[in-house]
Amino acid sequence: MCSLPMARYYIIKDAHQKVLYTRNGQLLVGDPDSDNCSPEKICILPNRGLDRSKVPIFLGIQGGSCCLACVETREGPSLRLEDVSIEDLYKGGEQTTRFTFFQRSLGSAFRLEAAACPGWFLSGPVEPHQPVQLSKDSEPSTRTEFYFEQSR
Repeated sequence: MCSLPMARYYIIKDAHQKVLYTRNGQLLVGDPDSDNCSPEKICILPNRGLDRSKVPIFLGIQGGSCCLACVETREGPSLRLEDVSIEDLYKGGEQTTRFTFFQRSLGSAFRLEAAACPGWFLSGPVEPHQPVQLSKDSEPSTRTEFYFEQSR
């Protein structure tokens, strides 16, 4: 678990109340009541190196030992879980933009834009048990809206 006092843990749900969970090194979306999955407690820390008015955050998985990153592929921007400590990112240990997401408020929901890929947003899959991905949505949609439920 992240030892920094400003770290907050959340269960993140999509607009259909499906939770983010990990399986086989991937971040997926599922229903804990029917899909045999446990919600992932996601550690969130701010990225102090970027414009704070855009609410830049890191998303740490598995107690903050892995972080969600945006990577460029031949097909375009993609998400990947990488073995990097959220505490190291917070302390500015390496180039951190690809691990950063801008948290945009939509009332009680949020959109998460990849700082390394402007205009690309964290997006829930159309089909259950598929990986969370990035999509180029100009307008908020149920696939790009997420709710944060504080956890311990």
